[in-house]
Amino acid sequence: ILKERPQSITEQRAEIPPTIEQVVFRALEKDPDKRYQKIDELIDDLKSISAGIVPEEIRVRLRKEKLRRRRKAILYAGAAGLVILAAVLVLTFFPGPAEAIDSIAVLPFENLTGNADQEYFVDGVTDELIGQLGQISGLRRVISRTTMIRYKDAEKSLPEIAQELNVDAILEGAVYQIGENISIKLQLFDALPEERSLWTTRYDRPKTDVLVMCNEIASAIADNIRIPLTVDETSRFAGARQVNTEAYEAYLKGMLGLMRLNPEDIETGRHYLEIALEKDPDFALAHAGIANYWCLQQVMGSLPPSETTPLFRAATQRAVDLDPTLAEVQYVDAFVKWFSWDWSGAEEAFKRAIEINPNYPEARAQYSQLLAILKRPEEAIVQAQKAVELDPFNPVIAGLYGSTFSMVGRYDEGMAMAHKELRMSPNSSLGRQILWWGHHYKGEYDQAYEGAKAYFTAMGLAPIVQIMEPGYESGGYFGAMRDAAEAMASAAQGQYIQPYWLAILFAIAGENEKCLDWLEKGYEIKDPMHAYFTELELRNLVHDGPRYQELLRKMNLPMGK
Repeated sequence: ILKERPQSITEQRAEIPPTIEQVVFRALEKDPDKRYQKIDELIDDLKSISAGIVPEEIRVRLRKEKLRRRRKAILYAGAAGLVILAAVLVLTFFPGPAEAIDSIAVLPFENLTGNADQEYFVDGVTDELIGQLGQISGLRRVISRTTMIRYKDAEKSLPEIAQELNVDAILEGAVYQIGENISIKLQLFDALPEERSLWTTRYDRPKTDVLVMCNEIASAIADNIRIPLTVDETSRFAGARQVNTEAYEAYLKGMLGLMRLNPEDIETGRHYLEIALEKDPDFALAHAGIANYWCLQQVMGSLPPSETTPLFRAATQRAVDLDPTLAEVQYVDAFVKWFSWDWSGAEEAFKRAIEINPNYPEARAQYSQLLAILKRPEEAIVQAQKAVELDPFNPVIAGLYGSTFSMVGRYDEGMAMAHKELRMSPNSSLGRQILWWGHHYKGEYDQAYEGAKAYFTAMGLAPIVQIMEPGYESGGYFGAMRDAAEAMASAAQGQYIQPYWLAILFAIAGENEKCLDWLEKGYEIKDPMHAYFTELELRNLVHDGPRYQELLRKMNLPMGK
């Protein structure tokens, strides 16, 4: 206790985050001046880490720990001074990692094709390589493309980027084109504590071999950073096929449209995905993309489930038939099962997607939502936190993390993540929804009213806001909610509105019977949002009531609170 360094926590329990280990070690410092001086400092660090933010002091400690382990690895290379000297000479004149690297970020590749129209293709190569690296189970963290795109043309040093993302290595690349062939120049750096080149190479292939090439690159990177591939991973990398380049480029444009999450871009995304399937009817990823489109339509409530569900299921089934080994295919299949209220089937599909690609942030974030619905809060938070670590600057992932916190009753943490999401995406409706409900649960009804107005405005429902205002003047927050619910119920007579939202509004307004009426309607039409009614926003509903319990039973959801 007085003299020896504590044994590494992460070596004993690999699932413990290194950030938490360093919080513990700071609390156990031998020198009292280096410990936390106030309990508030400790609490602040824990809250920041739980919200996906690494405090600067913990960043410094992580860098020092990484350097200490490297020095230790060199010293253990041999007991004799000559062996130590040889190890140092080898590391000096033949650069290579002193220890296995287990986290990596791929900077957006530079487009040197001479054609600005090829930007989609070059970004697609970056994305594909990130996806292939993400499937290597020995890599603890591969940062998602959504986060990495912010570093395109960024004037930051590699160590600065590595510190921000908490990764060991960074890959840079440039794509050239000569006729129908492409060439990729790559350089891999060990970025902390200082920049050091590990590997430089060049790949030249026909453009149709882009997937084959990305698999070869991922395998070579794993070899150079001493990450062994499993038998399944080796087989998967060897099984890549050629692509129709026109179909592939259309697919990339289509998925970019879907990821922007606004109606106009989503429709543009669908257009390009359909072009991809015209060029290659057996392109499994494009079928999964179309399934993703119909999944979004269901979640957003653009059309009733009777119209969207058959199309969603057909596209997903086609993707599954073509290639069930793709994580993207398992991901959309999870939602087909979720919207059918097959909870075990949905969980298995999410787990399979994560097994194929452990670094798939969307799969982990959505799986966390399912776990929260099934009232498994600890597991839900673990998955959400991992998603944020993989994609720290993706506002959707941050929003889903905040939503998971809210769903399990951790409102302050949920609201902190919502604020983080809104800093990245000021018009996010999800972030505003989390703030609205967080204030509601905390009994801060004036703030909840403002949050509700901001949410409906972000959703493009300004008329609802206008209806709420006189209700608020006469009946306060609950009067405003009641008026909003009645107005939406009236509108639902002539257009499709998801029953879930009407149930929520009536529940918040304290109109339990009307809430139950809409919940039962949602059950009848299989509203895809329906599973969320078990969230704590319905805590004012009488959970012991027979109608509510019957709904839980029919949907095979956990009973009671």
